[in-house]
Order: sequence, then structure tokens, then C-alpha cells
Amino acid sequence: MTSLADLQNAYNATLAGIAPVTSSGQANDAFEVYVLTLAVRAARGEGAAITFESCSGITNPSPLKFRTSPGRIYAPAHDYTHAVLSFPQGLTYEAHIGVYIEGLAGVLHECDIAVIEASEAQFCRRTHVHPKKADVLLTAECKFYTGKLGIALGREFLGTTAELGTEGRFMLSNSDGRSVDRVLAHHKRKRHFRLTPLDPDSETQVLAQFREVFRNAIAKRR
Repeated sequence: MTSLADLQNAYNATLAGIAPVTSSGQANDAFEVYVLTLAVRAARGEGAAITFESCSGITNPSPLKFRTSPGRIYAPAHDYTHAVLSFPQGLTYEAHIGVYIEGLAGVLHECDIAVIEASEAQFCRRTHVHPKKADVLLTAECKFYTGKLGIALGREFLGTTAELGTEGRFMLSNSDGRSVDRVLAHHKRKRHFRLTPLDPDSETQVLAQFREVFRNAIAKRR
């Protein structure tokens, strides 16, 4: 099973060369940063140019600062960092950690990873509102567990996808759980368990799923 050291090594190999990060020492926080690196790699694999930006608009700030608890995308008191994914086809997205997304009837949902249309993200920061689900291309629920995943996590994810839709919505974990896997398979929800940087095949599968989401978005703009 993935350890915190494994996640930190994966981060160091992908993001640390761009800028150091603060406040990523906890296991679940590190797992979210790790999944963010997978989203960034998937976008780059589909031709995107990658930069990082702070909430206030500073390009490639140092150090990078990611949320360690859910919050608002505009968060004026904290200059958190997000990745900017710029595709040559004219599509631009922002990849965030730990932001609220507005679902049906205005209900807010925490998304551990959210890839949002850049124009929507910028509008939300200017006007202090939450991104709408229709403008969120990809989300990932990230669960770093030392034990087995319980069925309650599966039910929670089903509820979230009922509000945010199922397309481009993922549940990812370093752990596993037979019951939760069975439930999500029955409801045709996207998930990947036992995700670890120690298993190249595991990473490759998640990268392929993320790349398909970006590829479909590009195809719709052709």
C-alpha cells in the first residue's frame, strides 16, 4: 500500500522542480497533490502547456501553496495555487485542490480535485461565487486510507455524482474495498483503487482515463 514517503517522492519527481510546496505533509493532503500531478500529466499528454498561478494572478509562484481543507475558489485571505492547463485548440482549464462546486439546487460539494473552465474560475474569483457543475470538466474524490474502504464512502460518492453528474467524475484511493467497488461498478461510476506511484500500471490506467476526459473535451471543440 502507498506510504506518505511514496507520495512525497512522486510529488518531488513531478512538481518540486517547478517550485516547492508548503502544507502538504499530511497523508491525505499529499495524496491529493499526487492526484493533481496525474491530472497535470494527463493534460500535458494531450498537448496542454502547464503553468501554475496563485489566486491573485501571480504566475508560477514560489512556493506553491495548496489547500489542506475545503474552501472557496476565491478565498481572498489565502493566495492558494492552481495549475493552468492551456490547450492549443483554445481550451484553457484550471486544476484546483479542495474547492466547493455548486451542484443541483445550489447545493455545494467539496471536490478534492476539480478541473474547471478557466473563464468560469476567473469569473468566480471576481464575483465571489462558486463554480457551477456544468463548467467543471473533471473531479476526483481522493481517499488515502490505511485500512479497507467502507461502503459508506461509496454511498457518499453516489450522492455526489447524483448532484454533479457522472461524466468525468472519479473516486480514487490508495486502498481497496470489495463492497464499495461492487456498488460503484453496479452504478457504473468511475473509480480506481490501489492507486500508487509504486505501480506504473496503476498510474497508467488513471492517466488514460484522465486523458480521455481531456481528449473528449478537445473533440467537442473541433
